Amino acid sequence: MLGPEHVGRRVAVRFRLTDAVSSPRFSDVTGELIEIDTERLRVLPEAGTAITVAIADVVATRPIPPKPTRFSEILELERLLAASWPAVETEDFGGWLLRYSEGFSRRANSVLALTEPDAGLEAAVEHAVDWYRERRARPLISIPGRMGRRLDEALAAAGWTAEGETAVLTRPIEPFDYDGEALIRHEPVPEMLEQLGRGHPAVAAAVLGSGPDRGFAEIWREGALAARGRAAIEGDLAAVSGIGTLPEHRRLGLGGEILRALTAWAAAAGARRVALQVETDNEAALALYGGQGFRERYRYFYRGQGGALGCRPG
Repeated sequence: MLGPEHVGRRVAVRFRLTDAVSSPRFSDVTGELIEIDTERLRVLPEAGTAITVAIADVVATRPIPPKPTRFSEILELERLLAASWPAVETEDFGGWLLRYSEGFSRRANSVLALTEPDAGLEAAVEHAVDWYRERRARPLISIPGRMGRRLDEALAAAGWTAEGETAVLTRPIEPFDYDGEALIRHEPVPEMLEQLGRGHPAVAAAVLGSGPDRGFAEIWREGALAARGRAAIEGDLAAVSGIGTLPEHRRLGLGGEILRALTAWAAAAGARRVALQVETDNEAALALYGGQGFRERYRYFYRGQGGALGCRPG
């Protein structure tokens, strides 16, 4: 039987038609379980409106795997997320985007390889290696899950190591009134740049950006930036990143408050979806965001040549 732990997951439910006369005695519904208690459950099919079923009429239930995310959706999300986290230096090489930001995050120091390169795979990899070596950086290529299977196999055969597996989570949002303590600015304060930049505040400022499509949430306690986070709007998507809390202020719900403030700001600014990127070994964060309605759309990871890169994760 399904329970509250299955809310947000894709399920199949067979139920009894209590008012059936000449029609079949049973019906089935497949979709996202959006509510369940001792009296009823509600399932939202992929197309249509939510269906409410009395628990007394349920004949059989089971969770089922999520449908694979379409390649077109992965491409769209990857391009929007890349625009929300622009590197200091870039080069477009036949469909591959080479990015360098002096080691500030993997995302801003790796190749975004979403399509087959115009020059061919071998030539594109060779060019990427030379480009990063010129900058005394380790070559690193981002691979969006099953879309990059051929590239992944080629790099693995050449000895490139896999690292940094990351889940892309999204959820729809609507405008709502925010009345919490977080303050939203359109540019990061120096304290936020120090926390996020970890010794490279100028590079962090260049990547994080500023302006009406950038929101920086802050919670201050005893004169210190106790919690912070950032949202960047691209199209109808708000990409949230950098949520963090000082050690002495953790376990007080401040991270959730920051996310709520950024979501309210983004919805008011016109965003209709919010996205997060979380490394898959961060089980606490995945559980937190899953409980707030975020669902995994796909995963990506990196392959790097040589030893460990001196990049901060992200």
